[in-house]
Amino acid sequence: MFCPVCESEYEPGIATCVDDGTPLVARLTSENTVHDHSEARFVSLHSVGLPAEAEMVHDILTQNGIRAAIQSGGMDAFSPLLSATALGATVLVDERDYDRAREVYDSFFGGDMTPLTGTTIAEDEGEETMDDESESAR
Repeated sequence: MFCPVCESEYEPGIATCVDDGTPLVARLTSENTVHDHSEARFVSLHSVGLPAEAEMVHDILTQNGIRAAIQSGGMDAFSPLLSATALGATVLVDERDYDRAREVYDSFFGGDMTPLTGTTIAEDEGEETMDDESESAR
């Protein structure tokens, strides 16, 4: 016997899940389970300049029930969060969740291209610092 919510397995003779009170089923199928175990086909939702931005967007999406992943812009084998030298990241979402993901992203960030810095990657790369401006004025 199995719980269709938490997918715990129980001995025969037990009728309900002790964790959530859900009636048990003889076997788990795609029709009776709460979780979708089908394979996802990920598509790009948004590219950001910093891995921390990608992680923030990822967290917001997953908290809203949207399957998401982060693809590091760097060539390292480690998580982009562990690499200070990572070259940005792309937030990926299951194509079935894309419209909802776009809606959630827009409701949180609107037209803001990079949630933490508020500028685009191109603007960041071409932006002069105050020191550069004062140096060129001399």
